[in-house]
Amino acid sequence: MNVITSLIVISMAKHHPLFVQLVKVATATHVALYRLTRGALPHPFLGRHCILLVTTGRRSGKKRITPLLFVRDGGDYVVVGSWGGSDTPPHWYLNVRADPRVVVEDHGHVTSAVAIEIDDPEEYERLWRRLVAIYPAYEEYRRRTTRRLPILRLSPVGTLKTIREQRI
Repeated sequence: MNVITSLIVISMAKHHPLFVQLVKVATATHVALYRLTRGALPHPFLGRHCILLVTTGRRSGKKRITPLLFVRDGGDYVVVGSWGGSDTPPHWYLNVRADPRVVVEDHGHVTSAVAIEIDDPEEYERLWRRLVAIYPAYEEYRRRTTRRLPILRLSPVGTLKTIREQRI
């Protein structure tokens, strides 16, 4: 790990205010680019295609949009609440715990879904292996934290309009 990466990891793990602001700016930029290109470009930092997960803020009630890496499992999307291996869960995960009704945006297609946390140990490990296969750093994240990284299945319940027809 180089010095810059180490500093980023340390800042992230402690949720340094500057890091949090950088994440917000990077996320807003990524969301804008994602929507402009209908998801044609990979995630700028992770080098993989992602989805946009829209949750409802548990305190504010506002729509919150988070780019996430994913794997498909049948017709479902599977994501992990890693937050880079931080000992605190990501805000989007806390929002989903409060209200599991979400919206998934995938290459311009918008789908309402229900988020279900994976509790079954065998299913968790099966999906964990698939997630690590697309992003091996998840293993490092798991070693870095004392919490169990939650895996969530986002099960579509209905297709909404394309993003060009609907603004979230």
